Amino acid sequence: MPRFLLLLLALILLSACSSTPSFVQQELQHHHWVLDKLDGQAITASRDNPPDFEIGEHFTVNGIAGCNRYFGQGHLEGDRFWVTSLGSTEMACQAQLDAIEQAVITTLTEGVTLSGTTQTLVLEGKRHRLEYQLQDWVR
Repeated sequence: MPRFLLLLLALILLSACSSTPSFVQQELQHHHWVLDKLDGQAITASRDNPPDFEIGEHFTVNGIAGCNRYFGQGHLEGDRFWVTSLGSTEMACQAQLDAIEQAVITTLTEGVTLSGTTQTLVLEGKRHRLEYQLQDWVR
């Protein structure tokens, strides 16, 4: 009996030391994230339609990259996330929004490492760091 308890304790401790961030273990789907910082700099985009990020059913991804809407198929392996089949609308953007848009699209297609908390989501790519704040539609 003591061996069984030691084994059970060891399994519990190992599961608590998972290398996957705790927010990844939560359901990433059905949350609305608004871009707060790009490469450490605060975003000064319109608050009416700010750059945002959502993961829907079957891990579909959509949002506003800068001024254009984007959509694609998300993939998650551990803390690694990327988007394939990415498409977007093609409106002309102001220079500031176009720079944000290019960073978001590039980062999502190249792949990122996820980190953050229950209120923040950080997508760390090869060239850019996107920091989002949780702003769910329904509270």
